[in-house]
Amino acid sequence: MANDNSNLTLEIYKGYALQELDRWDAVIHPNVKANSPAGRDVVGLENLKRFNKAFHTAFRPRTDLIDHYVVGDRGLVMINLHWTHDGGPFHGIAPTGQSGTSVESFLLRLENGLVTHWDVADNSLDLANYLHDQGMELPRFVTPPALISG
Repeated sequence: MANDNSNLTLEIYKGYALQELDRWDAVIHPNVKANSPAGRDVVGLENLKRFNKAFHTAFRPRTDLIDHYVVGDRGLVMINLHWTHDGGPFHGIAPTGQSGTSVESFLLRLENGLVTHWDVADNSLDLANYLHDQGMELPRFVTPPALISG
């Protein structure tokens, strides 16, 4: 069940899907810390915007919203990217014309109504496998902070 804060996650989705990244100014902390399989240790809202602009330029994804919500100090945006790498290079990888889908979850941590941490989890592997096949080293042994260690 979404609460009133679900507008925050909807703004993140709309900013991403429509490439209207300035929408994020109202919902993401200027010193946000972000990680994804394709970009580790991205610090700062402007760097996050640059990273996303480069991704969108290269892959031109159509982005479907699967789910979004906020509960307490956590949020989630789940999307499905329909991508084709024909728009330009990405991290030195030249476009190949290859296409696929990528179901991704944006795992968000919030403080004072702003996103302070944004971690991307790939739920399907078309894009991750493509990037790896093109020579990108993907992260290994990632250990995010646990709510409960067991």
